[in-house]
Amino acid sequence: MATTILIKNDELTRNTILGGNIDVDRYLSSIKACQNTYVKPLLGSVLYNKISVDFENDDLEGLYLTLYEDYVKELVIHGSAEIYLTNGAYMVSNNGITKMKSDSAETVSKEELDFLVQSSKKLYALYEREFFKWIKENPLPEYPIESTPSKRNINIGGWVLRRKNC
Repeated sequence: MATTILIKNDELTRNTILGGNIDVDRYLSSIKACQNTYVKPLLGSVLYNKISVDFENDDLEGLYLTLYEDYVKELVIHGSAEIYLTNGAYMVSNNGITKMKSDSAETVSKEELDFLVQSSKKLYALYEREFFKWIKENPLPEYPIESTPSKRNINIGGWVLRRKNC
């Protein structure tokens, strides 16, 4: 099944520090990776698939449109930027692995790049926290509701201890 890209081609570059002249093919894999590894596990498969199908059919409405506009789109944008920033300067081709550099540009240091990646991570985490608040106030039938933890088991440092008489 082909992955539906949940943002328009220019939304990543318009809403992040990524330049508008970056070829879409260079960051498309970052968007797919973000959607499959960050956003889909966060929403759960059922809600993620509903959002994807409705987005593809231009059929988002109500709470689903709000969820998409206020959270999903922002999560995809900032998660994709984080992923792209970690590997966007590199190109793998028949010539091997090369690092792209313009004649009029200065390469940033590892510390500066780490700062940019952390900035995108923080924005993603902010939208993730806000999503959790929103979904509690606006429960959707497709969102996996976690049941309350069992009072029979106690999880301590990775060890699961069973209580007696509970």
